[in-house]
Formats: sequence, C-alpha cells, structure tokens
Amino acid sequence: MKYTRDEFFNKFGNKTWISPFNKIVVLADKEKNIIEIFENHPRGMATASWVTYHYPKASSLITHAIGEGSQSFFRVKEGKCDLDLKAGISAAGIEEVKIHQDKVDITYAGLGGGGVGAVLNRGLAEGVESIEIIDYGGGGGLSKAKLTFNLKQKLVVGVDDTDTKEEGATWSLANEIGYMIQKEAMADYLRHTLVQLYPKNPHKTQNCVSTALTFGVDPKNVSLFKKRIFELFNEHTLSKQTGLVILEGIGIDQDLLKYSLKVKSTLVSLEEAIDFSNKLKNLEVLMDNWGLIGAIAALGYSEDPQEAVSL
Repeated sequence: MKYTRDEFFNKFGNKTWISPFNKIVVLADKEKNIIEIFENHPRGMATASWVTYHYPKASSLITHAIGEGSQSFFRVKEGKCDLDLKAGISAAGIEEVKIHQDKVDITYAGLGGGGVGAVLNRGLAEGVESIEIIDYGGGGGLSKAKLTFNLKQKLVVGVDDTDTKEEGATWSLANEIGYMIQKEAMADYLRHTLVQLYPKNPHKTQNCVSTALTFGVDPKNVSLFKKRIFELFNEHTLSKQTGLVILEGIGIDQDLLKYSLKVKSTLVSLEEAIDFSNKLKNLEVLMDNWGLIGAIAALGYSEDPQEAVSL
C-alpha cells in the first residue's frame, strides 16, 4: 500500500505508541552515487545511538554513521543488499537506495520496535514525500517500507573572522545566519561545526576558531542560496577581514583534509590559502580576506565535529 505523507498521517498519526521523527533530509551526490541522511529524532529522544549502532551492522550499504544527541547521520551507497537482521544485535537497517532525477527512494526494514521506528516513525517525518508499506509485522514481526524524499544538494559554508577585539563571535553569528536561512525556507540547516585552529596564531581575535555550516539545498535554489549567504554575512560581519567559502558535494578531499590539519598545527599565509582555493574542486570563494585561511580549513572538518574541536 502506498501513501502520501498526509494519507499516512491520517491512518497512523493517532496511535500513541508511534513517535514521529521531526524531520529527515536526504542529500545526494549523483557523481559518486552516494547519499547522506540527516535525521532529527522524535521529541528530542536520543535514539540516534541505537540506530547508528544497529543499522551499519545490518546493512552493507551504510559506510558511515554518527549519532549526535537527538540527531543521526548516515552516508549510504546507492544499491541493494540483503539485510542481516538479528534481534537485539542488528535489528534494523537500510535495504535499498535509488537516486532519481529529483527524488531519492530509501527502503528501510526492521524487527519489532526497530521496524516500527524504521517504517512508522520515519514515515510521519517532515521531509517524507510518500511511503510504500511492503511488510508490516507490528510489535513482534518484520516491518519494511520504501520512503521517498525530495533530493537535496549538499553545500557547506566555511567562515572565519567576522568579529573584532571589541565585539562579536564568529561561531555565534554563523549559527544565527544558518537559522535565518532555514526560516526563510532557503535551505535546511543541518550541522554547525566549530573548528579549532592554531592557537598561537598572532592574528587571532581570541580563541582562533572557525565555523562550518552544512545545508541541504534544493538544486533549483543553489544560486539564490549562495547569493543570500553572501548578503547575510556581508551585512552582519563586524570585520573587514572576513573569509567566506562554499563547498559543494559529499565527502572531504584528502588534500583539503591535509590543508585543514596544517591550519590547525601551524601558521599558513593568505597567499597559500588563495593558491589552494584555486586548486580545490567544487569550491567557491565569496570573501577572500584574511579569514579565508580559516574558512577553508573549517570545510575539512565539517563532517567530524569531535575531531574538529581538538588539536
């Protein structure tokens, strides 16, 4: 049986034992045939640790999974696999991913409560376009469903030096601008990453931290998104040294990671940063002042918030 999200809500939304996911956003990289899934769990419930433990054990399509409080993140290959479902060990997973022109189909399956979460709780989430129930086993059986999502494009914004010695905070301004972008329905604001840079840098304002913001953007809105990001930072920065960049696509290039590590551990010149920016695929520079050094470095750790804050 196939339902729109509204139809699905009318049928299952009144069951008190179903706790709907708040939101699910799916990003696709068609060149690499991979997707990223960002999930916001029900009512702030910290189920992310459970799904990011069980799902990769059951599904060979999942290459990376992280639980961050009440949010979970998956990177998944396009394709189909035979799930290795075992009660209490690998109780749920992703069986199939299909990337279309502007949609992504993801087939979830699970046992018992894991199946309820995979099919019913997710099916009620904001971001789901339609749900096709393949199996519904209830509390003790196997549940399986294909969920369809609008395809979004991944854009990561790196920024540094928006503050002065007297006023401001780059990480805080960046978070508020990410929030503004989402309120304006320009994009989905998915992750805010603080990146500790070389603390002995004599040019730092104080703590020497840059910021990366991860967004899911409708491919039709990419140009508008870039224009709006520039407008907001240009309007609200307090510094004449702001660096602002945008990286498109999923995954961190090894050269970018090496550059980011270098900025964490030693001084890097603006000339070196500009030269590197000209070589990096899918990078667009919006502001190329002194903060460009840290703005690019923020991109390299945008997918690893824990490592980003360390030295």
